[in-house]
Amino acid sequence: MSLHISILTTLRQQVGGNLSRLKCLADIIFAITKSRSVNLVKLATDSQMECSQSSRYRRFQRFFATWELPMLAITQLILGKIPKPKDGYILSIDRTNWQFGKTHINILTIGVIVGKIAVPLVWQTLPQTSKRGNSNTKLRIGLMSKLLEVLPAKDIYFIAMDREFHGKRWLAWLDKKDVTFVLRIKANTIVGDLLARECKRSRVERQSIWGMNLYFGKKEVRTQRTQTLYVVSNRFKSKKALNAYQRRWGIEVLFGHFKKKGLNIEDTHLREAKRVDALVAVVTLSFFFCFSWGVILKHNKTLTAYIKRKSYFRAGLEHVIEMLNHPKRLEQLWNQFLGWIDNGSFPKKNVV
Repeated sequence: MSLHISILTTLRQQVGGNLSRLKCLADIIFAITKSRSVNLVKLATDSQMECSQSSRYRRFQRFFATWELPMLAITQLILGKIPKPKDGYILSIDRTNWQFGKTHINILTIGVIVGKIAVPLVWQTLPQTSKRGNSNTKLRIGLMSKLLEVLPAKDIYFIAMDREFHGKRWLAWLDKKDVTFVLRIKANTIVGDLLARECKRSRVERQSIWGMNLYFGKKEVRTQRTQTLYVVSNRFKSKKALNAYQRRWGIEVLFGHFKKKGLNIEDTHLREAKRVDALVAVVTLSFFFCFSWGVILKHNKTLTAYIKRKSYFRAGLEHVIEMLNHPKRLEQLWNQFLGWIDNGSFPKKNVV
């Protein structure tokens, strides 16, 4: 069985929809993985479709123009392969952006943390009218509401957020939905009766912050330069909140793999929000299959030093490309990979 057919089988079972569109989707996933690019000209070159390159290119253009994105079906496909940790899933929300010509493309994403990296669950391309590309409360609530349709709050351990995601109405909404949050705040945020930077230490008791009663924590962080980290949470006390916030970095790692370190999503010339959302869906599936294979590879007891040095995603991506180029020589591993796509899931210890 080929990668194209195996992906198509999985998509038919779990995503559904028009067969012709699913075939095109499977072919684009295959081409993105092989070419490590989302440029439609390159994808048309690596496509397996039995037609001319120009015909493949036009078909890909039509796909992104007309495909009705089944986002929640894709979300369920991903969650179906990630066992729920004992305490629940850890989520991270953030925004990535790039510029094409004069157009600024900003994508708000909520991902689930698997090990040290996030896997996208839901996303939205922000309108050009959004202030400096930042998301607002309405957009955040709308995106999180979509996720809660398939992932109940009781299955979420917490969601980690950077300073951009402050705002009383947004935080109060999360609290009302019983979603635990950990948020980094600015040094000039008022905590009780002091600025955060004026607090000498973390506070054991809840503090009044933006009119809410939240736990507050602070600590010195040594990176390239020493800085102070300030966090608040509606459920976690200071020490636990500070430790939990560190898991947020997984979504930054994800964005790196989406860009220059992996699949080069910035190569796209797509600008319309609907088409960019569809592109993110295809890149997410390509990323997820390669990352998953990297996890499986790293559980092999006969790992080479070369693979050990790689991240899960880079190890999986490079090995999938190698298998695509030499399917006969790596037939046994190839069949194992295709079997995982059909009905595999992550080892549970990789999720916590």
